[in-house]
Formats: sequence, C-alpha cells, structure tokens
Amino acid sequence: MMINLREKILAYGVSTLKNEELLAVIIGNGTKQNSVLDLSQKIICDSGGLDLSLEQLMAFNGIGVAQACKVMAALELGSRKIQADTLSEKIVSVDEVGQHLINKIGNTPQEQLVAVYLNNSYHVIDEKIIFIGTVDQATVHPRDILREAIQMSATQLIVAHNHPNGSLMFSQNDQEFSLRLKKGCQLIGINLIDHLIVTKKAYSSLKSLNLI
Repeated sequence: MMINLREKILAYGVSTLKNEELLAVIIGNGTKQNSVLDLSQKIICDSGGLDLSLEQLMAFNGIGVAQACKVMAALELGSRKIQADTLSEKIVSVDEVGQHLINKIGNTPQEQLVAVYLNNSYHVIDEKIIFIGTVDQATVHPRDILREAIQMSATQLIVAHNHPNGSLMFSQNDQEFSLRLKKGCQLIGINLIDHLIVTKKAYSSLKSLNLI
C-alpha cells in the first residue's frame, strides 16, 4: 500500500492524494486487523476530520507515540503554512479576502483582528494582524489600524476578525468599532471597503448588511 501511494505521489504529485491517503503516508503502517489506509479512514471519520489532541489520536488502535507525534507535527506544519500565506501584491475582491481569511484565521482559538491594506487599483499592499483578543472599543482603537495605512500609503482597507464560537453575527461592539473606524478613515481619505466576520467555514460582511 505504501509503495503504491509513493508511486502515486511520484507520478501525479502529492496534491492528487485523498485526505486518508495523505494520513496513511504519515502514519506509515497499519495493524494486523486494519491496513494503514483503513486505519486512516477510521481516524478521519471518527474525528470528523483531524481536530484531535495527541491523547485522542493515541486512543486509536495502531497509533503509538511515534505515529501520533508525526501526525500532530504535520498538522502544525500545515497550520503554520496557512498562517504564513499572504495576499501581497494581488488584485483582490472582498470574496477573495474572505476566503483567504477563512483559511488563515477562521480556525484560531482566539479572536484575531486582521487589516488588509490596498491601493487605488485594489492591489494588496500588505496584510497585518493588528490585535489578538476580544475586538471592542476598549481594546482596539482605529488609530492602531490607520497608523499602518498611513505609513504604507494605503487608500483602501478591509478589516476582519474571527469568531471562535462559529457565529457569523456582528455584535454591538463590532458595529460600534466599525463605525468609529469608518469615521477615522473618512477623515484621512481612506475607503473602508468592508468589515468581515470570519469562521472556520464562512464569512459575513458588515457592508452587505448595510451596517456601515
């Protein structure tokens, strides 16, 4: 089985492997009762994906410390790769920013406020994590965002933050913060394109709800 998977990677590329096949390559070996692919399918099915702790992973028959550590390391590496990805220098739409941030911050356990800075042609100049923690008027001030915009001569701005609880609804704090940010943007000639709420599967737009 492992030889076949390696041949598949060599012939067609690693992106052609299914999730259970990727996991099988990492685990390496199955048990007398289950092949490594069967074991991988069971882990993915029973866990609803791969949202597992080290202890939960080791509870599966056939997964020892070494295999569990390999899987957790691979998942962490993938997570860090996503965190490192940026939209730099691309021309983007709000939807593209939303989809990008679903991957980047949608699954993080703490709220993160991200600002995406653009020029007049909607090229991304940069994106920055401005704050980690609850986003409200007491913890985040528009100047923290606008200072960066002025330094990089941005004329367009999209802000977003994630809701770890999975809710796509804007809170009163979210709306009040957005209105303060919009006023600050207007004073210095920056267009606040949108404020997005991001979860692990979707995003919502304050602009589309006519809240800014």
